[in-house]
Amino acid sequence: MINEIDSVSPPNTSFHLKHEDLLKLKYCDAIITELGRIMPVPNEIRRYLKNPSEIAGYQWEAETMIHIYINSIHSNKNHWPNPEIFDPDRFYKESANRKMNDKARHKYSLVTFGGGLRNCPGKKLAIIELLLLMVVVFRKYDIDLVDINAPLNIKSGSITTCEELQAKFHNTMTEKEL
Repeated sequence: MINEIDSVSPPNTSFHLKHEDLLKLKYCDAIITELGRIMPVPNEIRRYLKNPSEIAGYQWEAETMIHIYINSIHSNKNHWPNPEIFDPDRFYKESANRKMNDKARHKYSLVTFGGGLRNCPGKKLAIIELLLLMVVVFRKYDIDLVDINAPLNIKSGSITTCEELQAKFHNTMTEKEL
């Protein structure tokens, strides 16, 4: 990840990042996608059934509100080998170890930003913002967790939030670069 960030924004140079540079961050994009799979921000998708429908082999009456639990989709062993393991190579197209490609995976096995007609219209903007944040933070700082074995302090409801994550930030830039 750091090497990829350095390739588009080398250390000891002025900071001039373009959209084309962000598009080159394929491994960083894979990290973002895998983070969204392993710990999605929304925990469920709600759908109102206007008409009677069959879903997952069950018949549902019209005017039923269904709740789809995203974590169960993202951790389904039928779609994800070793779903509990954080593995960005699942989404890194250049990786020889990539376990599944986009065509082999069910189109709704990853619903971080929804899917189909209800896919999030801000998905591309969110990805660009996250890539830019990664470049800005990891270009300037080396980051270490205070306790790598500490459990994540998360709160889950309709969305999942991290309540606390203790980290040490070490500035890697010279005053000239700042």
